[in-house]
Amino acid sequence: MKRGVKAAVQPSDEDVQATGASDAPVIPDELTLSPTTQPPEIQNPKSKIGNRLALNTLIVGGAFVVSRVLGLVREAVLAGQFGTGPQYDAYVAAFRVPDTLFLLIIGGAVGSAFIPVFTAHLRKGDEESAWNLASTLINASMLFLGLGGILMGLFAPHLVATLIAPAMSPSQQALVVDLTRILLLSPLFMGLGGWAMGILNARQNFTLPALAPVAYNLAIIAGALFLAPAFGIYGLAWGVVVGALLHFGVQTPGLWRAAMRYSPRLNLRDSGVSEVSKLLLPRILGQAAFQVNIIAMTNIGSFLPVGRISALNYAYLLMMLPHGVFALSLATVTFPTMSAQYAEGDLDGLRATLARAVKVLLFLTLPSAAGLLLLRSEVVVALFQFGQFNRDSTELVASALGFFALGLVAYALVEVLTRAFYALHDTKTPVAISLITVLLNLGLSFTLVRLLGWDHNGLALSLAATTTVEMVLMWVLLGRKLPGWRLSSGSLATSIVKSAVAALIMGLFLFLFLPALYNLMPDPGGKLESVLILFVGMGAGTGIFLAVARLLRSAELNEALSLLLRRVRR
Repeated sequence: MKRGVKAAVQPSDEDVQATGASDAPVIPDELTLSPTTQPPEIQNPKSKIGNRLALNTLIVGGAFVVSRVLGLVREAVLAGQFGTGPQYDAYVAAFRVPDTLFLLIIGGAVGSAFIPVFTAHLRKGDEESAWNLASTLINASMLFLGLGGILMGLFAPHLVATLIAPAMSPSQQALVVDLTRILLLSPLFMGLGGWAMGILNARQNFTLPALAPVAYNLAIIAGALFLAPAFGIYGLAWGVVVGALLHFGVQTPGLWRAAMRYSPRLNLRDSGVSEVSKLLLPRILGQAAFQVNIIAMTNIGSFLPVGRISALNYAYLLMMLPHGVFALSLATVTFPTMSAQYAEGDLDGLRATLARAVKVLLFLTLPSAAGLLLLRSEVVVALFQFGQFNRDSTELVASALGFFALGLVAYALVEVLTRAFYALHDTKTPVAISLITVLLNLGLSFTLVRLLGWDHNGLALSLAATTTVEMVLMWVLLGRKLPGWRLSSGSLATSIVKSAVAALIMGLFLFLFLPALYNLMPDPGGKLESVLILFVGMGAGTGIFLAVARLLRSAELNEALSLLLRRVRR
């Protein structure tokens, strides 16, 4: 979903892979397609570009999968340490101000405005102008982040008491303020890391940007294991700050190898600054609206019983696992390619790249959504239920995860469709759509929370529903922006039907099979039993889906297997 349409949840691992958002102020456990799932069809009709795209996806995929595994370890450690208690509620709420600061200044600039303009300069052979542009934008953003952080830190008590969490107790609000001030250090380092990601991705270098989240997650895990026992939730916050610093540091060798020509300039007349500004203005407005939406939903969450904000955060992060593995990584790799194709006037190639990405994305996310919905309790128990995270916490998280799963396909498609608009140098349309979605979500979330008896599931359901609306609007309006883009593009309709049928049969099998499996377990809610049911269910479900896809002669399945065999031979 769009960065802004998020619940009162900690910004999941998702956005600064050229646009921004994270588990801490902005950087998710970006994941990507694994080597076995990225088909060669996601290649440009020009084989050279296609081969490079496939190779880049494999490189990013391996590093992102490692990052996601570490992300799950991180969340499991946090669950065991803090559960769904008031301290973790405060920790999640404390991200609101740092995230807003980061996303308004860096998040939109890198992904939607900087990469296309920077790429265009490089393709024209004007390296000096490209590096002057990068230096000016980096220096300006760091200046704004520094001044903004100081101001936000000073006004943090007022912001928390009136906007972020007005219904929290005074002691909990004070904790949110303290954590906010610590976390305000993170946007500075994440900002530098975001610019490094943008520059390296624009130069088709994905390895170090993909490894940066690994360092980020390791630092947070270390903070939870070694600092939190002594300093409580404050130790975790300092782990986030160190992780943000490492996130940038890991990428600096890549900037050196790219012969980056940094200069301490702040010349707003540099070539490309005006073009970036034009592209960025709508994005800033959109991000501002998005953050208003996030803060409003956190505000609503503060009126709910203790632990609901934490439960939404855990559920959202679990939903982001398949989203990150499939959507974020695919969007990350295809965005520079689509930008280059548009710069070369190759609209046919752009349409082909997008259509192939969408087909593969649906092939992977439809069964993932079905599996996540039907195995939601087992997933939560297997990953989180120990220490302070008890069965009550499991029920809270699993119920929200079920509603988030309903919107997984929409979340994933919005990620890729948004990048298509950005590649076309159109930030206004996705921002306008998102503004509509945000307003719809604000009204619907408050309504559903009340209808469900002031339950946090209303927030999750609202996000899933409104993101689906957002996906439909984007698909339709992209057809006007990109002539020839429609449901029949690249045999999309046939691919969608085959993937949907295979996922439906898989879901029906699990729906009938799981109760019988539960009857064989001595303690169905136990940790060991849940892990066993989860793995058996995942294995059986995957087997059924692949078998049906094979019977339906799904091209995406054959392409994925073909790519795997070619890579193994190499």
